Amino acid sequence: MNKNEKNLVEGNLINMYRISKEWIDELEFYELELNFFNNLISERIASNTHKDLSHKDIYRNIDDLLFKLSNNLISEIKTHRKELVQLIDSNNFSQNSEESKIHLHLLEKMFRVKDGIKKLKKALFIYIKDNPFDFEFDTILNDL
Repeated sequence: MNKNEKNLVEGNLINMYRISKEWIDELEFYELELNFFNNLISERIASNTHKDLSHKDIYRNIDDLLFKLSNNLISEIKTHRKELVQLIDSNNFSQNSEESKIHLHLLEKMFRVKDGIKKLKKALFIYIKDNPFDFEFDTILNDL
């Protein structure tokens, strides 16, 4: 492998490392969102509405599924990042194509998580619009 090829492969590995860090940050944010939505669903919807109880169970199940998926995915991405660091630090670029395949597989999973969260939010916002909460804003401020 000549110097230009080596620089190109090393740059690819470094770029995958950087992108995988962004994915972890995104997934950790999604976890915060999912926790918020889970609390909203379980506390607000369950205590303030009485119709369409099966609808709320669906939201809870979707939330649990997405939460588990994001946790598993974070672990996979962290493992991928460790492998990338080992290759970069050791100047061992022979595994570049294998790590690229893993990276593409993780990219597909990220798209599925993002799509799932987008659908969950859309459904949740429609449900909340159709089933508004009865609460006073002053109560929320006092709780803060």
